[in-house]
Amino acid sequence: MTSPLSLEALAARRKAKFRDLISENNSYPLATITYHGPSPQLATKIIVGILISKEKEPIFREWHGEEIAEDVQIAREITRFIQEYEVARVLTSEWVLSCPHVEGLDFPEGEDCPHCPDWH
Repeated sequence: MTSPLSLEALAARRKAKFRDLISENNSYPLATITYHGPSPQLATKIIVGILISKEKEPIFREWHGEEIAEDVQIAREITRFIQEYEVARVLTSEWVLSCPHVEGLDFPEGEDCPHCPDWH
């Protein structure tokens, strides 16, 4: 059995993929907002990523909670976080993208999340 990747190895792999996807973008700072939850209908986690420039590592911040997508206080915090970095462009999903658990950390890589059967 293969051991799970370290948090640092997972982050490096995901950052490399992320950087490849936006390599042609010239609008910086850039923010992404994604929603995650135990089912496609319920967001319990919001992740905001900010890229200051191509040369700098992304900055990530997460918010967790029930009905988080409708939480006005969380929306204000996200707005302040984005404004703090004077973001030029925001990309967001309009729906819940995946479960809130991290493959390789919360459950074995290559397997379905045992906590979120609605995603199987």
